[in-house]
Amino acid sequence: MIEKMRVRTRWMAGLAAAAALCGGVASRRAGAEHFDMQLRVFTADKSAQSEMDTTPPIGGVNPRPVLKVRADEPFRVTWRLKNSSPHGALKGVTIHFFVVKEAKTGQKPVPNPAGEAGIVDTSFTTDMSFGATSSGALKVKIGDPGSYLVRLQSENTFEEAGHEHFSAIDVEVQ
Repeated sequence: MIEKMRVRTRWMAGLAAAAALCGGVASRRAGAEHFDMQLRVFTADKSAQSEMDTTPPIGGVNPRPVLKVRADEPFRVTWRLKNSSPHGALKGVTIHFFVVKEAKTGQKPVPNPAGEAGIVDTSFTTDMSFGATSSGALKVKIGDPGSYLVRLQSENTFEEAGHEHFSAIDVEVQ
């Protein structure tokens, strides 16, 4: 009977330690991020959605969702970025949204949106108080088949955060 109690006690202590470790890692990860980001691309009958990722590493940690559309089929893009920084207000944050042609779907290096491959390229710099939200929406129609990156990213937060934040979706125009 005593042996069963020892085994049970060890098992419960192990379970409690694992739960505490997971909870600590999850709360540290959630508490450490500076932005809550959401990017959505959709047509009349299908959609793709992406949440916040970070760079480095180049291309981020998470695989990008892919949405397939027909050439000249209009699609809508909506995005939202919310300051959830544990440090409060963020000064001089650049919010950069762009659509750029890629060499292949899922490629890690980000093509220059201001270059020849750029379709849409817009950015602005702002101070964001804690909880402040910025959002946008647009309609896009691309006639040339290929792979396109739709991306929302923060800029000028690397020094404070040690990384930049982004959300991205690949659109395959067929």
